[in-house]
Amino acid sequence: MNKIMGYIFLVILAGVFVMTGFNKISGADMMIQTFESFSYPTWTMYLLGAAELLSAVGLLIPRTRILASGILTFILIGAVGSHLIYAQYAAVPFPALLLIANIIVLVVGMRRLEAEEEGQMDAIQA
Repeated sequence: MNKIMGYIFLVILAGVFVMTGFNKISGADMMIQTFESFSYPTWTMYLLGAAELLSAVGLLIPRTRILASGILTFILIGAVGSHLIYAQYAAVPFPALLLIANIIVLVVGMRRLEAEEEGQMDAIQA
C-alpha cells in the first residue's frame, strides 16, 4: 500500500512539473511577466522549463529519481527566493509546497539508497 501511495505521489508531482515546465517552454504570458518582473533574461525561463520537463520524467525513473529531485529542489529554492525578494508573497506557497515535496522525495530516495548499500555490504562481508 505504501509503495502504491508513493508512486501516486510521484506521478502527481511529475505531472505538476510537466505543466509548469510546459508553461515556461511554451512562453505562457504569465511566465513571461513573472520572469520580466524578476528582471531575469527570457532564456532562463526556457532553460528552467526544459530542466523541469526532464526532471519530471526523471522522477518517474527509479535510477534517476534522486538526481531529478535534487535539480528540482535547487530550482524551487530559487523560485521561493525570487518571489520573496521581489515581494510576491502570494506566489510563495505553491513553490514552497513543491519544495517540501521534493525534499521528501530526496530524503526517501537517499534512505533507500543507503539501505541498498548496507545490504550489499552485508552480502560482501558474509
